[in-house]
Amino acid sequence: MKYFKIFLACVVFTCVVGFTHPFFVSVTEIEYSSKTKELGIVVKLYPDDLEETLRKFNGIKYDVIQGDKKQLQPILDQYIKKHLSIKLNGIKKAYQYLGYEIDKESVLIYFSITNQPAVASIEVESDIMYEYKPEQTNIIHIKLDQKRESFRLTAPDKKVLFKK
Repeated sequence: MKYFKIFLACVVFTCVVGFTHPFFVSVTEIEYSSKTKELGIVVKLYPDDLEETLRKFNGIKYDVIQGDKKQLQPILDQYIKKHLSIKLNGIKKAYQYLGYEIDKESVLIYFSITNQPAVASIEVESDIMYEYKPEQTNIIHIKLDQKRESFRLTAPDKKVLFKK
């Protein structure tokens, strides 16, 4: 019986450890097209991390996957806009929340900035989920017409600059 309890404890421990992911990462993809004069932004997060981050953000528990989308949308907009800023050609720009969707094991949140001619530089400041996990890593992919570059941010670093 003693060995069975030890075995059961090991199985439970393995299951608990196995179902949590060992890293904390967000991916932000930013793409500008001079043809459309539009900048698209997609923020990709794990649902469980996002739920805990939003709970810490305003004290309310959310279910990102099965919860009420109408209730969640304004808080997603507020949270991302507080923790992600975009400068085009050195000027801070407001961006428009478009919505979110669940894609397999992640949440994709969409934004855009329209009518932006002649973009030569994109500066991104992101501290998304830094308050949730100090070991958070934010990957930023920026595409400016045909030029693309990727950046890795870890706390306390939160700024990247991409020039054409």
